Amino acid sequence: MNIVTLPSDLPVKRQDFGLQAYDLTFSNSESGAMQVAVLGPARRTCTLVSEERIPLMRDAAAWRSLVHSMRGQVNMLAVHDMLQPVPRGTARGTWTAVAASAGASELTIRMGASEGGKTLLQGDWIGVNQGSNRRQMLHVQADAVADATGVITVRFEPVLRTPVVAGSAVVWDRPTCLMRRVDSKTTWASESRTQGGFSLDLMESWEQ
Repeated sequence: MNIVTLPSDLPVKRQDFGLQAYDLTFSNSESGAMQVAVLGPARRTCTLVSEERIPLMRDAAAWRSLVHSMRGQVNMLAVHDMLQPVPRGTARGTWTAVAASAGASELTIRMGASEGGKTLLQGDWIGVNQGSNRRQMLHVQADAVADATGVITVRFEPVLRTPVVAGSAVVWDRPTCLMRRVDSKTTWASESRTQGGFSLDLMESWEQ
């Protein structure tokens, strides 16, 4: 298994993100009361779609290269949000984490004194454990402001699957999650001296 990097210049017409939840719902037929059991962590889904006719053959070649490098469902693709690769908030620099346990939905980040008063905004992405197969891409749930020393606490979803070690890097520039293909078949069309119709249906995977 290898990790494939999503090319930042890949000509993607559409990127569809989603969440696959694993909930089991029980309901009482008399009272209508409901209970929900969570069977496992939610997994991100993503579909990448090209134009039906890609104008430049070098761009079509980039798609073919990506499809081949996935080796069916063997390799994993490191996927980031291509529309919003960096935060809308103003915080930048080099960030490190305060320790957080699995199941946490808040993370305290040390951004450095120069980042005092800087922000992360609702909808921004941050990444933890990015150098491993345990990496996770976190969605910031509410605006947050760093204090005068550059320390900020953010709420996010989904919760941490695995602990975050104190002093480990928190990534804000193209944080990724790892995804495998849902199916093993890919087709594309050659028509009127152009190619297109590429697509990849992906689901988050953190298994080896």
